[in-house]
Amino acid sequence: MKWHLKISVALVFLTFVLQAQNKTITIRSNDKKDPLIGVSIYNPGNNQSALTDQNGNFSLDISILPVTLKISYVGYQSQTLEFSIPADIPSEIRMDEKSTILDAVVVTGSKYEQNIVRSTVSMDVIKTDLVQSINSTSADEVLNKIPGVQILDGQANIRGGSGYSYGAGSRVMLLMDDIPALQPDAGFPNWSDIPIENLSQIEILKGAASTLYGSAALNGIINFRSAYAKSTPETQVSTGGTIFTAPADKTKKWWGDTTRYEYNVSFSHKQKIDKFDIILSGFYNKNQSPNQFTYYTRGRGNVQVRYRLHENLIFNVGGLINAGENSSFFLWKNGESGAMQAFMGTTSFRKANRIYIDPGVTYFDRYQNKHRLMARTMLINNDNDSNQSNHSVNHYVEYQFQRNFENIGLYMTTGIVGQWSRTNSQLLGDTTFTGQNHAVYIQADKNLFTNLVISGGLRYEYVQQNSPEIYFKDTIPGGKVKDDQLIARLSANYQLASYSSLRASYGQGYRYPSLTERFVTTTFGIFNIFANPQLHPETGWSAELGYKQGFALGSFKGFVDLSTFVSEYSDMIEFTFLGPKDLGIPAFGFKPLNIGDTRITGYEIGVAGQLNIGSVPVTIFGGYTYINPVYKNFSTSKLIQSTISEHADSINILKYRSKHQVKMDVEAKFGKFKWGISHQYASEFINIDRAFEEPLPGLLQNPDLFGIQAFRNTHKGYHLLDTRISYELEKWKFSFLINNILNKEYTLRPALLEPTRNIGLRIDFKIS
Repeated sequence: MKWHLKISVALVFLTFVLQAQNKTITIRSNDKKDPLIGVSIYNPGNNQSALTDQNGNFSLDISILPVTLKISYVGYQSQTLEFSIPADIPSEIRMDEKSTILDAVVVTGSKYEQNIVRSTVSMDVIKTDLVQSINSTSADEVLNKIPGVQILDGQANIRGGSGYSYGAGSRVMLLMDDIPALQPDAGFPNWSDIPIENLSQIEILKGAASTLYGSAALNGIINFRSAYAKSTPETQVSTGGTIFTAPADKTKKWWGDTTRYEYNVSFSHKQKIDKFDIILSGFYNKNQSPNQFTYYTRGRGNVQVRYRLHENLIFNVGGLINAGENSSFFLWKNGESGAMQAFMGTTSFRKANRIYIDPGVTYFDRYQNKHRLMARTMLINNDNDSNQSNHSVNHYVEYQFQRNFENIGLYMTTGIVGQWSRTNSQLLGDTTFTGQNHAVYIQADKNLFTNLVISGGLRYEYVQQNSPEIYFKDTIPGGKVKDDQLIARLSANYQLASYSSLRASYGQGYRYPSLTERFVTTTFGIFNIFANPQLHPETGWSAELGYKQGFALGSFKGFVDLSTFVSEYSDMIEFTFLGPKDLGIPAFGFKPLNIGDTRITGYEIGVAGQLNIGSVPVTIFGGYTYINPVYKNFSTSKLIQSTISEHADSINILKYRSKHQVKMDVEAKFGKFKWGISHQYASEFINIDRAFEEPLPGLLQNPDLFGIQAFRNTHKGYHLLDTRISYELEKWKFSFLINNILNKEYTLRPALLEPTRNIGLRIDFKIS
């Protein structure tokens, strides 16, 4: 009995000692006092890391003091705490949110959380507030607010890297939560798939990013990041309606006494239930455009679930479905009274549905290395009434490993990628195609001398496309083409002060032509589109020197960003108009060609800030971009000279590029009122396809058949002015908007007028 008593006493004493050597600490948000899950805690003394659990708790070993803790969490101010005696150690630690522009956190440029001031590449960030304020119904609408970014009929163009390629082959990678979301057969972004009703922020990377994201990231990245559930449930419902007014030239109004309109309704709900994070969102949109035969109706549903088995292991699955129908035309009847009506034979009707399934898992091992498995299956079904239907399935899988060697200031990211697709399309000769992409990449970010960050990366990319051996008159040996490429990047950021940095970057780019570019065979109106299975990949590089200066002058806080850049592309692909002489057949139309090498140089000035004018807070965001995009082989290529605008055949500039762009958005808050105004300017396209402006074979009686040349002669670029005013109560927000206040006539691509002046009302209701 005595031995039993001694053992019991020893066990009680040992338990007391062990408990005394550990203390449980809870980390909470300072404003809402919610526990923060997944906060990173690093102890450099013993080189150990931890994460807070679902209750915001972590255990601290206090057997060896003093101890230093480095605490960090996305969107919150980092802290470094030192404790010398047990009495100094609190039971609760509060963290403050990063609320200023200067503290914006981005992921896209490095694949881990990083302050935008320390980024080694040009980055812009759009917060969800702006998306809601302008009543955006599609993700591409808000992107036109970004300096240096243009969306031409759905195709993204960053700093002149892309022109207009008729819906095939993007040089800008579209991501949803870090996973590619481009349509696999055409390389085209479906902006309506993006659940803008549940966004945390949009990150735009400018310049070649192929080392981290592969083919199609030749010109940049647009990453839409979803919002996550917080401890307090949150529900938001929004609805809005818009009416389009008559054009300034009343002869263009074709719809009589009827109304052209748009309306939308959306909701989102975010909630934590024990170890589950659940997000539900939905969106419905109907648009009757001022352009004839142009409308769309679409509905979207999105669900995301995260399950924390424990603080180091997280499972997630997401699902999205987007279904709808739309009608549009490719060319207007003419550039005058028929500018909002369709040219004969260019109207198409389409029903479409797309499904995304996104499973994934994140695991932090005992050394706090991060293992992440991401996957996406994309199912696409487009039914078109003009023999242009397509159906495809795409599978994407990526394993990513990250390790933070904090004691030596090194952050390493490496991964392996697999992508498989299957496409059957009437556009592609009503034939089935399969393809696969595989890649392995590595990037290292090293801190040197406290203020200097050096980033370097390598990626090996392998591409294979399988097709019939005989495609019309072209022979493809074995029905298979393969290509591979090793690409690299190197960049640096030197922090001059807390919010001031100098950056330099160089990145190689690579893009394999999409299936649509190689095999498209169709017609629109009087034009044909011809396949070119012999297309070669595009390669290139971009370099940038930039300076970001943060400032805090009294209440005025923000930054100015200055950058100069150069990009070069080899074997750039352009849809080029060819006649019977070039085609060898009695026909004419567009064919994708490797037109040669190009160079784009330029500079950009950006500003973003927050200030108080008296008691009125004001937010400013905008910038100016200048580019000089040229063909390097312009003087020796008769084909290029003969296919650009005739009046500019002596001017060497790439087609469909604006040399000058200005974007500016200002918003002021007066108590419960907010008033915002935005301005956009883009200079004219000096060069477009000559086929749109000169006599066509067999149609010599009308030298300007579509009226495009006459319209361009009187419309040199465009200025757009929008305004909005909102009133916010505790749970309600009412917004009144006027876009295109001056009712300007303008086109983003030839023969398609953009919307007239439109007046809208939006109502938001939020419970949290």
